[in-house]
Amino acid sequence: MPRHGRRIRAGGANTERSPENAAMKATILHGGSDLRYETVPDPAPGPRDAVVRVHACSICGSDLHAFHGKHPRLTFPRILGHEFAGEIVALGSGLRGFHVGQRVCCDIDFACGECGPCRAGRGNICEKLRTMGFDRDGAYAEYALVPDFNLHPLPDNVSYDQASVVQVLGISYHAVAHRVLPKPGEKIAVIGAGPIGLGAALIAQLAGAEVTITDVLDYRLDKARELGIAGSINARDADMRARALELTGGAGFDKVVECVGGLQERTVTDAVSMVKRGGQITVVGTFPENRATIPIAYIKDREIDLNFSRGNFQAFKPCLELVGSGRIDPERYISHRFPLNRAEDALKLLEARNVEAHKIVLHPQEAG
Repeated sequence: MPRHGRRIRAGGANTERSPENAAMKATILHGGSDLRYETVPDPAPGPRDAVVRVHACSICGSDLHAFHGKHPRLTFPRILGHEFAGEIVALGSGLRGFHVGQRVCCDIDFACGECGPCRAGRGNICEKLRTMGFDRDGAYAEYALVPDFNLHPLPDNVSYDQASVVQVLGISYHAVAHRVLPKPGEKIAVIGAGPIGLGAALIAQLAGAEVTITDVLDYRLDKARELGIAGSINARDADMRARALELTGGAGFDKVVECVGGLQERTVTDAVSMVKRGGQITVVGTFPENRATIPIAYIKDREIDLNFSRGNFQAFKPCLELVGSGRIDPERYISHRFPLNRAEDALKLLEARNVEAHKIVLHPQEAG
């Protein structure tokens, strides 16, 4: 159960917490694979910050990269966690429009607002971008510090667990709505049936596209079918070019969305082989290393467009509307829940792939 009656240190801030015991539990990464459950000081809000009691924080594939010290922007020591929702327990003196006790989910990127990309309205590629859970402390903790521009009120019918998956759904939304730009009737392939790929496939289907999703794990494809995604292929042993031609009358898919990333290269070359002449590939997966084999002559000769998508830019509001309306229910992604002091067990479970793990949610307010 949530712990009440503790103090948040905040000069002049509105707060629900009393003066005693100003310390919280957090799971902190001190180096590659060195994750420790520790007691640390409560966060203190600045003038336009809120302190959020974290009720649910879901685990992302990029958290696995970070756990192994592989994320390119990770610094140590670091409280991981960037997909979360909770309740405001303290407000900075200059924060307006929110109140103590309000239920919120939280964006994770901190843009400078002054560089060229920010001035062009593309804060997700800010030159000085900082991100919770990587180069700023995140939400594998009882409390998290969040600036006002990253707070999003929750509809009454959206649970904390559902809201903790909104950030990853936002990655899918930004990729599909802003970068893929699906049209009704287009044949679109989504590579990867993890949470980002599932969200991308569902959003593309809502736009009227004919979607086929691929993965190498049968249980993930089973989940895709359970969610109503029309077509699926197990890519483990398949000739993906042959299957793409078979499903598209010999042309190839109009658009292919890569949603895997990681320390592998096959998915990018599969995307190239599956797309039609003059088609489009959008890379959404996070690759922690700067290497990938791209058949540049093949791409050039066929005028294949290759673009990329980063983050959940301008996606929280439409995603909360999708969840609140019931058009997408991220609760159906969630397969496991753990208390915060078992975060390492949860990460290893997600990595093992020997159980049907889809989305795993940490509950920092629960004791292990």
